[in-house]
Amino acid sequence: MGKVLGRLRPGARVRVVAPAGAVEKEALAPGLKILKDWGLRVEVDPGVFEKKGYLAGEDRSRAEALLRAAEEAEVLWAARGGYGSARLLPLLAPRLPEKFPPLLGFSDLSALLNLLAQRGLPVWHAPTVCFLPRLSPEALSETRALLFGEKALVFEGLGLSPGKTQGPVFGGNLATLSALLGTPYFPSLRGALLFLEDLREPLYRLDRYLTHLRLSGVLDEVAGILLGDLGLPEGEILPLVKEVLPREKPCGLFPYLGHKPALTAFPLGVWARLEVAGDRARWSFEIDD
Repeated sequence: MGKVLGRLRPGARVRVVAPAGAVEKEALAPGLKILKDWGLRVEVDPGVFEKKGYLAGEDRSRAEALLRAAEEAEVLWAARGGYGSARLLPLLAPRLPEKFPPLLGFSDLSALLNLLAQRGLPVWHAPTVCFLPRLSPEALSETRALLFGEKALVFEGLGLSPGKTQGPVFGGNLATLSALLGTPYFPSLRGALLFLEDLREPLYRLDRYLTHLRLSGVLDEVAGILLGDLGLPEGEILPLVKEVLPREKPCGLFPYLGHKPALTAFPLGVWARLEVAGDRARWSFEIDD
């Protein structure tokens, strides 16, 4: 059984941080309202609107803001993705405390989420604050229920390769993870369930990223593969997946998990089960709360 750390609660003190791309006030405001409507006490870190080109300020400033926020808030929620999280890894890795509030985000934030999850710290692969208003009303309601522990963490999808397996869940954005391969910050995936999603990448680049993972031996180590939305129609994605991914590994497709209005939330670093039979896949977290 796994234990989900970092469930939200009404009145929790949430600090909105910007570890990656530059943030516009107008883009952030609707998401802040949603969090406040959920009964959360929301604070925006003073450095969120800093800019250095496409980044939300200098690397060291963003890293210091994240560490400071971890001491002062109960929850850290990324304003947006974009790019820049990986640049903070060598600044944060030596200084991470043993206790860290849950960090929520996805996409480029995958670099930070996996670093924390490998240390046993609580993280959620969840919509960023700027992405929350893009969710459908149903997905927004489900996201809140999942984060507050009011709904079981179970996801239904399309079966691609049959089998039953289990392990801790790691992963996130395919391009981000592929770029970390060969660095000290790529997560250990032996016996893990690997989740992958991406956006706006042409098919040949997705092929490149997946082939990179395959040639490195990473895909031989995982227990199973969880595919989210990869940004292209299934008719283009499925032939590539069947050609590149190891067929002996259980694999399911969950096309609503990605940069889509149906995106919800799930924890990383927590034990889960994948069951694939025929054209059906079921991914569930065995939670001991």
